[in-house]
Order: sequence, then C-alpha cells, then structure tokens
Amino acid sequence: MNNSIQWIKVCVIAVSIALLMACATVNNKHPDVVSGEITAESKKQLATVYFIRPRAYKSKGVADNAVRIEFQGQTLLTQDEGAYTLLYIKPSKGALKIHSKTVYADQRIPIDVWRERVYKFIAGRTYFIYVRQIDEEFRGVFYEPQLVDLQEAKQLIVPGSGHFSSTRASGAARNAPIDELTEVDMPPASAVKELTPAMPENLYKQGKNLRKAR
Repeated sequence: MNNSIQWIKVCVIAVSIALLMACATVNNKHPDVVSGEITAESKKQLATVYFIRPRAYKSKGVADNAVRIEFQGQTLLTQDEGAYTLLYIKPSKGALKIHSKTVYADQRIPIDVWRERVYKFIAGRTYFIYVRQIDEEFRGVFYEPQLVDLQEAKQLIVPGSGHFSSTRASGAARNAPIDELTEVDMPPASAVKELTPAMPENLYKQGKNLRKAR
C-alpha cells in the first residue's frame, strides 16, 4: 500500500515538472520575427501571433514530441505540448508549416510529416494559431496550423478542470496572457489559405526510394 502511494506521488511530481518545463523556443533570427523590447507604437506595425499547443488527452507516442513550425522555409519556433507563446511578426505572407513525427501503418521507424497553410500576417491584427492534432489512425498523426478566435483560444488554454489540464504561457506570452485579453482585431478569413497535406504513405514511399538510390 505504501509503495503504491509513493509511486503515485512520484508520478504526480513527474507530471508537474513536465508541465512546468513545457515551453516554446523561438528563432529570433528569423527575418520576419521582431524580438526584444517592443513599444506599443511599434506593435501597431506588426502582427501579434499566438501559437497554442494544448496537451493531448491521450498519448500518441513519438507524435507527442516537440513540433517544429516553419514560415517561408525557415524555422520559426519549436513547441512542446501544454504551452502557448507569442511572436510579433512583420507584415508578410507565406507557407506556415508544422513538422512532426509519426508512425505510419505497421512501420516501426517514425517518419517526418507536415501540414501547412498560407498565412498573410497583417499589421495591427491578432492571430491565434491552434497547433491542432489530427489522428488519422493508420495514416499517422498530423498537426495543422488552424486559425481560431479569441473565445476559442481561451477555451484551448484551459480545456478542462484541474491544474494538469492547463496550457501554460511561454516566453513573451507571459507578459500578454490570452486569458487577460478582452478585445482584439482579428484578421479576415481571406488571410488564411489551406493547402494539400503531405500524406504519410507518399512520404514513406519517397523515403524507401531514397534509400534504394543510395
């Protein structure tokens, strides 16, 4: 009985530490990212962009690892589960792609997959981008960059009751948490365009062909 109680305590501590460590690492060298001290006037000339990645309710193995988010062909940030962060991005347009790993069908080795959408970042507008997990069972797990409104964003950062279900602010978002926002200027629907996803079966075939070529 005592051993069971101790094991439960260890699990609780481990989960607590994991939640505290949940973070996002921003590539401040990205040409479209503005970092450091930014004045209120300067913010009007930039797009305010939140990236939200809630913790999955059920483990998906390697797909639970950090995802890499790319914009215009360069890494924008990497993001853990259970974290959201804030970036100030210059007015720009390009493919926003989320890279992750998954296991396809009966294959043992994880492969890289992605989904992308074209985003137009407009000065003075606030974007809430949900790093949404899509489980396609035998075809693997994807993440897509889905635009949501402020109300949906607030629901995503507290998806259930209790400490362990919250999604924590990371980096610049600590100074501008979503739950304290009351009104924002959202971008028009035309600012986002969905593109065709990369299917695991096609990626797996490409990988096999590359290995044969070597």
